[in-house]
Amino acid sequence: MIIFLYGSDGYRLKQAKDDIISRYKAKYKSGVNLFNVDLSETPGSDLLEEAVKSSSFFSEHKLIICKNTFAKKVASDLISKQISEYNIASSPDITLLITEQLSEKDIVSKNKELFRLLSTKNSVIKNIEPLEGVKLSEWVKNEVGKRGCFINSPAVKKLTEIVGNDSWNLINEIDKLTAYKSGKEIGTSDISMLVSVKTDLSIFDLMDAVGSKNKQKSIELLYKELGSGRDPYYVLTMVTYQFRNLLTVSGLLEKGLSQAEIAKKAGIHPFVVKKAIVNLNRFNSKGELISIYGRLLAIDISSKTGDSNLKDSLYKLVA
Repeated sequence: MIIFLYGSDGYRLKQAKDDIISRYKAKYKSGVNLFNVDLSETPGSDLLEEAVKSSSFFSEHKLIICKNTFAKKVASDLISKQISEYNIASSPDITLLITEQLSEKDIVSKNKELFRLLSTKNSVIKNIEPLEGVKLSEWVKNEVGKRGCFINSPAVKKLTEIVGNDSWNLINEIDKLTAYKSGKEIGTSDISMLVSVKTDLSIFDLMDAVGSKNKQKSIELLYKELGSGRDPYYVLTMVTYQFRNLLTVSGLLEKGLSQAEIAKKAGIHPFVVKKAIVNLNRFNSKGELISIYGRLLAIDISSKTGDSNLKDSLYKLVA
C-alpha cells in the first residue's frame, strides 16, 4: 500500500504524517517494523530496498516512511523501480508513506513518472495546500479547541488577517495565545496585544510606489515579490490589510488623535501607524483610498470564485 501526502502547507502536512505514524505505533507497539528513509542521502535507496526486502518481525505490518523522495533524480528513479519490482502498491504487508512539501506542479516537474506511479487508484493520496476562508477559520478554531481554549469569530478574522494562512506561523501564535489565556476565551483584544504584525518592509515599499503612482516601480516590486515564490494571496492579504490600516488611521487623524493614541485605539502596532501616516500623504484623497480598497475586495472575491487570475489582477491593480 502507498500513502502519498504532498503539498505546500508544511504544518498540516506534518500533522497528517504524524497522525498515520501515531496510529501505527498504537497498533504495533514494538516499533521494530517502522523504518525512516531519507532519499536525499547517499545510502537512502539502498536502505529503502533493505526495508522492503527484510523479514517482518512478529509478523507485523511494516511502515516505511520516505522523505525527500523527489530530491534527486537517481533516487526517484530507483524508488520507481522498487515500487514496481516489489509491487508495493498492492502489498498487504507493507505501507510506504511518502511525504513531500511541494506543490503538484513542482513535483511533476521533478519526476512526472514517479508522481504518476504514486498516484494510482490503489494509493491513498492527499494534496495538502494552504486553507482559505471558512476552512481556514474552522481549522484555527479546532486547533485552539485542542489546546483547551475557545476563540470567537472576530478574533479568528483578526488573527488570520495579520498572520495570513501560513499554518506554521498560525500554530506559533495559537500556542502563544492559548498558553496566555489558559482555558479562557480568546478575543480581539488578545490578538492586538499578543500577535505582532509581521509586515515585510517590501510591502510598505509597494504601498509607497502605488501611492506615488510610480507604475514601473510598482510592477517591479510586485514582480520581485511573486518571483521570489511569495504566495499571491499573501501579497493580496497584506496589501488589503495595509489599505484598511490607512483608512483607519486617516479617520482617527481627522479626529485629532496623536500617533500613540491611534495605535492604542485601533490596536495597530506603532511602527505600522507611523508608516501609514507617511503613506497617506502619497494619496490624493480618502475617496481614492476607499476606491482602491474596494477594488482589493473585488479581486479577493473574484479570485476565490475562479472568475479571475489573482496574479493578473494584482498586476492590473498596480499598473
